[in-house]
Amino acid sequence: MDNLEEALRLEVRKKIYSTLQESPGLHFREIQRRVGIATGALQYHLDYLMKKHLIRAEKDAKFLRYYLIREEFTETALMNLLRQDSMRKIIVFLMQRRFANNLTISQAVGLSPSTTSWHIEKLAEASVLEKKKRGRKTYYSVIDKDRIANLLVGYQKSFLDEMVDNFVEVWEEI
Repeated sequence: MDNLEEALRLEVRKKIYSTLQESPGLHFREIQRRVGIATGALQYHLDYLMKKHLIRAEKDAKFLRYYLIREEFTETALMNLLRQDSMRKIIVFLMQRRFANNLTISQAVGLSPSTTSWHIEKLAEASVLEKKKRGRKTYYSVIDKDRIANLLVGYQKSFLDEMVDNFVEVWEEI
């Protein structure tokens, strides 16, 4: 019996593992919501799966996010950003346009201009967005739309987001 079979003999561990397989990059509370177990029990099983080298945790700005080790998932940094609601809204909004300025983005995603600006800076630092100055205004656009679209389409169900669903529907028609 290999490590995976042995570790997944318990139904609850199978459920945690398959949840991360379907939705890489979830944080602790989201795994807890989707699996439906107590905090202590989830922590125990996550620790066990990490000790068996079946999952790994990766820290982003705010959360520890969990990924499977066996499946080579190379887009962890981008997925960490897409798992954040405000970042995802900004990215999806810009995926549907060639470019937009901070005010247009903030109005579209329902965030204050200062909050939007903070998120945009983080996305630019992560090389997801690029900035272009035109006169006194700065415009933003997505750098690699295909790469982002592949993640949104591939893991659409895991986002539980109507905005992503609408984007995927339009993207697949193109």
